[in-house]
Amino acid sequence: MAERLSWHETHVFATMTPPSEGGPAGRGRAGISAADDIDFFIETVNATRHLTGVEEIPPGRVRPHMFRKTMSIIASQQPDGDIALGIQLKHAARRALANRLTGAYGKPDAKWAKEFDTDLQTAAAQKLVGLLQARRTGATIAVGPGATRFHAGLDKVNAVIEANSTLRAYVADERLEITLLRDEFANLHLGTVNHCLWNAPTAECQNQLPPAQRGQAPLLGACQPSRCRNSVLTLSHERIWRMEEADLVEFLKKKLSKPLREQAQTRLAEVRSATAQIDKLKENI
Repeated sequence: MAERLSWHETHVFATMTPPSEGGPAGRGRAGISAADDIDFFIETVNATRHLTGVEEIPPGRVRPHMFRKTMSIIASQQPDGDIALGIQLKHAARRALANRLTGAYGKPDAKWAKEFDTDLQTAAAQKLVGLLQARRTGATIAVGPGATRFHAGLDKVNAVIEANSTLRAYVADERLEITLLRDEFANLHLGTVNHCLWNAPTAECQNQLPPAQRGQAPLLGACQPSRCRNSVLTLSHERIWRMEEADLVEFLKKKLSKPLREQAQTRLAEVRSATAQIDKLKENI
């Protein structure tokens, strides 16, 4: 389609002003000059800020090679993005090998992820893919105060995939699922004891901080998994809860002061509340 729309014989993307015979040099050109077009784009954006409201692009030299890694990673996250990577790397004629040749090129690295502030979100989303697929069958995959919200988020992602025939065709593409999950659970924090859906107004951990410091980030060390409405438990958390339960049972067999025994018993009740929920979760699998 792009080839049919282009006026040029050999260029798919060509200037809107074709070069004229005998005209002034530089008045038109056969193809795109990426460097010139980037400069023109920046100038236009900065000149129209009063209309668009966007922030000014700071002065500096910007050239096409600076976008190669960005383009490769974004493309690798899209269905059939390896085709785009193959073309980008001039491997279009060897399409069958594009996955092998461009896989590392499209793999996010720590520097890029930090620059775009998506490293933690992507890592969390990757670990949720299995839960998303299990939830697709209607299975209960989480318990805890935040389980309803967690299930709703997974159901929303599955609904987006199901409602779009194009997305549904790529449901086996894990990259697509990771991208959708990352957008839906942007504030998810994974933990060994529980997962936090981080919502500042309902976070129990914020009560441990001075008012001026609240609402910025979860205080995982002060988490109350059995009470906080942001808390979610999955089967991946079972082992740590079972271990703590066993430790507390053994601890209570010792001779303890009354305050210490009461404290341990209170904690054991909280732990057993969590393990009881995990038991119910296992029954529903």
